[in-house]
Amino acid sequence: MAPLVRVAFLPVTPMLVPQIATGAAHELEPLRAAARSAVDWAMTGARHAAVVLPDETATVGGSSLAGFGLDVGDGPPAPLPLAIARWLLGDRSATALPAGSLELSGFDAVLVMGDGSASRTEKAPGSLHPAAHTFDDAVITALTAGDPQSLAGLDPSLGVEVKAEGTPAWRSIGAAVASVDEAHVDYCDDPYGVLYIVARWRARLAVQA
Repeated sequence: MAPLVRVAFLPVTPMLVPQIATGAAHELEPLRAAARSAVDWAMTGARHAAVVLPDETATVGGSSLAGFGLDVGDGPPAPLPLAIARWLLGDRSATALPAGSLELSGFDAVLVMGDGSASRTEKAPGSLHPAAHTFDDAVITALTAGDPQSLAGLDPSLGVEVKAEGTPAWRSIGAAVASVDEAHVDYCDDPYGVLYIVARWRARLAVQA
């Protein structure tokens, strides 16, 4: 039987960083606290951790966030999902992997970066899309139930339409997981018309040829 792996599902909004959120920093403290707690949980006792990025190729770069009116972090700017992951990790290390055909053998902690649709309200970044809530409900149901098959089966084209940037990472981890022993959703809300989710799985990976 494959060993248990701790999988944390995390948001990628730059508003997690208090220096960027400024006046909204207090408003987002529940999301920030849930994300930090999930990372701490996943990294407890971990020897080899992976960060699954929704971008297919963006696994390199520094750890700083730029372009938000100030620079946060060290080194050259990194793609947003990677920069947020490194901000949440602090001084802990993890290997960044692109979404796609994941090779996760040897990892005992996995951080999956991605947000739900950005089209849940008229004022959302992607404006209102009639299928946004339906798409997000499928994600929430899969994460709550610990259902990797449903996560792997998310419609990638619809994910693009509703601007759910986490879709490639969610589909990828869904395909890489054989079963889930425990599943918890710690945060699920759309304060700015974008669905932010923090969830945790104790999962067993599929055997890879």
